[in-house]
Amino acid sequence: MRRPPGPPPWLWLLVGLYLSQLPGTVTWWTAQVEDLLGLGAYPEQVAGTGGFRALLALSVAQLAPTAFLLAGILALPLPRLRCRFTEWRHGLRRPLPGEPFAEIQRFLAERAPGVELRVSPTRSELTARVYPAGPRATRIAAFVPLTVLWRRDRAAAETLLLHELGHHRNGEQHVAGLGSPFVALLRSWPYVFALCGLLPAVLLLVSGEPSAHLMFAQVVLVVLRVPEVLLLPVGALWSAELAADRHAAAARGGAEVLRVLDAMDEADTGRLAALHHPPARLRRWFAHRAGHPSAQLLLVSLLPLALLADLLLTTAGATVAYRLLDVPWGRAAGRALSLADHQVTGGPEWWAVLAVLAVWPLLAPLWPRFWAPHGHPGGTLSPGPYATAALVPALVLAVGLAPWRTTADPVAKTTSPTSTASPVPPVLPLDPTATACPTPSPPAAPARPTGLPAPATAVEGLPSTDPAAVPPGTYRTARVVSAEPLLGTPRPLVDDVADRLAAAHWTLTADGTLTEDTGEPPLRRRTGGLQGEKHTTTEVSATTVRTDADLRPAAPDGPDLRLVLVRAAVGVNHAVIACRAFDATTTTAAVFVLDLSPTP
Repeated sequence: MRRPPGPPPWLWLLVGLYLSQLPGTVTWWTAQVEDLLGLGAYPEQVAGTGGFRALLALSVAQLAPTAFLLAGILALPLPRLRCRFTEWRHGLRRPLPGEPFAEIQRFLAERAPGVELRVSPTRSELTARVYPAGPRATRIAAFVPLTVLWRRDRAAAETLLLHELGHHRNGEQHVAGLGSPFVALLRSWPYVFALCGLLPAVLLLVSGEPSAHLMFAQVVLVVLRVPEVLLLPVGALWSAELAADRHAAAARGGAEVLRVLDAMDEADTGRLAALHHPPARLRRWFAHRAGHPSAQLLLVSLLPLALLADLLLTTAGATVAYRLLDVPWGRAAGRALSLADHQVTGGPEWWAVLAVLAVWPLLAPLWPRFWAPHGHPGGTLSPGPYATAALVPALVLAVGLAPWRTTADPVAKTTSPTSTASPVPPVLPLDPTATACPTPSPPAAPARPTGLPAPATAVEGLPSTDPAAVPPGTYRTARVVSAEPLLGTPRPLVDDVADRLAAAHWTLTADGTLTEDTGEPPLRRRTGGLQGEKHTTTEVSATTVRTDADLRPAAPDGPDLRLVLVRAAVGVNHAVIACRAFDATTTTAAVFVLDLSPTP
């Protein structure tokens, strides 16, 4: 008896795509981890901000899918190791002689010679699940509910086993099935995202952190990573599950599958069941039409439609993220469309889907014979559903390759309006495996901000003493008389610098150079007063601290000094977001008045 041909092996296609991107992904994440742990290019003033700490937590949420996918890829060539781990974790063992296990094993031998049975006498959340025992060996795990169902309603139990054999027939037990890291990703990823993605972002936004507003774009991109990470594997898994339902329907009839779906209330569904099993309503609709061409069209179209939804989300998310970085709506949309154009034509996904749809009508009858050589041969199929499904990638590629496609800002640079908050690190690229993303590079040294007052006029009530009458020696900060923000700098940033200066020790040399021990630039005598400048350049940022100062005796005959500092710190971070580069400039400025006393 011939079975209807299954859909293209979308799960195996995803594995191939993940494997092709693995070297670039590992290299990219290695550099990101070094940077986020303080071993890379970000300067201390960046790594110490609340925005950077939030980015570190967000990166954990982004790294989790990569870790699961890596585990899944590593598990593929080690099916026996996965088998031993799965059987240990679920308490699976060989069935003891007697009923109903002997009957179940005979049923499996008749339908799929070579498939072995393992049972768990203690675990009762599942019914039956398929898993690999070797490169071309398969086992089915039978749990307590299945044995109970076998005694109560054998036809329903056999239908469930036929569903699992449908997975075996297409080799899906290696990618999905019991103990699969890919399925574990779908089960755990929403919780990881809520803990390491949404929670840090919410805490940052409600904390009053000055750098919070610069994280809005990153939050948008990380939020969109939830559907982007889930869409393609969910589409592939839904296609595999529906195909397994159709395999059971071909043997027992769609009415029997409908009866089992209506009667079964498996405890392993859970709140996130839709991430690895289609909704019950869709499965009922499909079982009712299992032999109709619309069912075949749904099977082959699920992944192309998921890929299209991923593209639309990427475009919408990039547009919003650019707008949050003060890019006008028109330019933001143009850059997002340029990103979509590159994602379509530069990545392998759309070409691979189109190629699979083109050749699968020829390979479909042969694919089940590879995984189940003693099973029933695959049936013939109608090319109509495949031609219809191929329209999705064909039209998307045609639009992407057309001469009228968008060319807006393929690699654009802009400078954001001067911000008064602490600098934050570059936003992580949306797709770390993209091949044409601009690489981070040191920006030019920032210019001195305009609108700063001179030290002698920045405060009122300066002593009328002669600045040249200050004797060389060592001093300490006796008190911070005042600390006032300039250019709209938030008060907490000014207070941080004031607290550091309050504990400073100063040295005035004979040539008029004033230095201190907290990392501020040395102040040297220039026309009109003391001036200092300090430059810090990394692979992705440039920071300049400029200070103008006035130093004079606090009283004509006293040993204390009055120091006025007009300090401005300007940082430029060369950011890459969604494969587009821009320079984000941040400025903090303040005037400080200090009293210095000689050290003993």
